[in-house]
Amino acid sequence: MERSQEVIMAKVLFAQEIYFPFQSTARLSASLKKAGHRVSLAIGDEQKIVTTIKKEKPDLIAFSVLTPYRNHMLLCANAIKRAGIKTPVIAGGYDITFLPQILAHSDLDIICMGEGEAPLHDLCRCIDNHEDYRHIANLWVKEGGVIFKNRMRQWVMNMDELPFDDRDLYFDYDSYFKIIPFTQVLVGRGCPYPCSYCFNDGYRKLYKEAGSSGYCNLRSVDNLMAELKILKAKYNARYIFFNDSTLTYNKKWLFEFLTKYKAEIGIPFSLNAVITEIDEDVGKALKENGWCELVRFGLETGNEEFRKTVLRKNISNQQLINGTGILKKNNIRYSMAMMLGLPGETLDLCWETLLMAKKISAKDSVHAINIFKPFPGLDITDYGIKIGQYKRDDIASHELPESLKRERGQNPAPLADNFQNLALGTRDLCFFENYRIDKEGQLLLKLSRFSHLAIRFSFLRPLIRLLVKLPDNFAFRFIWKSTEAFLNIRAHANVPLSFFVKYFLFHRGKKIR
Repeated sequence: MERSQEVIMAKVLFAQEIYFPFQSTARLSASLKKAGHRVSLAIGDEQKIVTTIKKEKPDLIAFSVLTPYRNHMLLCANAIKRAGIKTPVIAGGYDITFLPQILAHSDLDIICMGEGEAPLHDLCRCIDNHEDYRHIANLWVKEGGVIFKNRMRQWVMNMDELPFDDRDLYFDYDSYFKIIPFTQVLVGRGCPYPCSYCFNDGYRKLYKEAGSSGYCNLRSVDNLMAELKILKAKYNARYIFFNDSTLTYNKKWLFEFLTKYKAEIGIPFSLNAVITEIDEDVGKALKENGWCELVRFGLETGNEEFRKTVLRKNISNQQLINGTGILKKNNIRYSMAMMLGLPGETLDLCWETLLMAKKISAKDSVHAINIFKPFPGLDITDYGIKIGQYKRDDIASHELPESLKRERGQNPAPLADNFQNLALGTRDLCFFENYRIDKEGQLLLKLSRFSHLAIRFSFLRPLIRLLVKLPDNFAFRFIWKSTEAFLNIRAHANVPLSFFVKYFLFHRGKKIR
């Protein structure tokens, strides 16, 4: 009997390296399940991923790729093919979108450019019905050495049409996900600012070229309230971590949200903002809401001219002082993000950032300190190449991790110029190293190890200035990891000490970052 065309039963297995609920995966899973497809999850190294695939026999293997875990995806794709598994492997996400050449130099079969809900649904429908999927918009498909590069779809502006993230995918997979003390929520997509270091600028350009007329969008407040009520009642959400690049650029939306959140939800939350959006009215509204425990904003660099010209972030130091002053006056705790090791940054500029952070800090401020990485697709990466602080040949020649090269027994052809090498796609390189090739870049790296201490303890600064002249070592890295864990990560996500106790007692074998 011929199968009904109405029955859609393709099975997708999402794979990832770490025990962390990826919002992209949860969103794609929700979209697939709404369309009738089946979805499962596998977390672990390549051996575990292959074992799970053999057991579950999915119709499609999918990776939502974050740059720190790109090499895990490459190793898994290679292991899948070596195991003789014919199931197509697809990867997507910002990292893949800005590095589409990866398809030609890896064991991937398909990549998704841009947002993935609709193209993934179309792909699964074609797989289920044994139809040709080489011409689905947003997908690049490799077949017989030929890559089919398809057009981009329009940017989705009405996000109320999308289903809520599939939290069950993670909750049903492992009990660890039930002890995570914060719940991530995305209200919208896009950002109105053209910062040279942010993926949003590249995405905006990509979709503009595809003919989209808009980019920034937010769900309606009522739609958001409906999801939050489910998170509170079904998943026992205790702290909402809004992940949008900024949630304060639309004041009308913000004031409605703050009013309804107080009346209908009433649990602590944190959000991202741009400091110029924090005026007296916003500060007062946040205070009256009473549930906002942290406002996160970007300081990025302490030098105003460098911030405006290199980072394209048109914010003055006085505006930073004014905005944080409003937050202080309204007793709103805040966090500032900064990047050290930027292309063109000097040791003096780096110290200027740390001293500016101190100047605008309150007693309970949090400092999110990132070692800058030249990720794919960033205008600032091209700037670093132009001024000679990233070597173009290096960027173009190290396509695959050495372990994968040894397994394949070959040295694949280099990627095209202007795209970040795949060796950046490891956790340690992304979180703990500076990719600049000049000597001053390494001084900035060593200063970053002591950055939390330099901001908080002025009496240590003369000693730190001496220490950065010494070779980097285990002690320096230990100071960085420990201060980052307890002065930033734990405070940012409102993580209580009880979480660490539960983790070490019951889940310590799981990789969580």
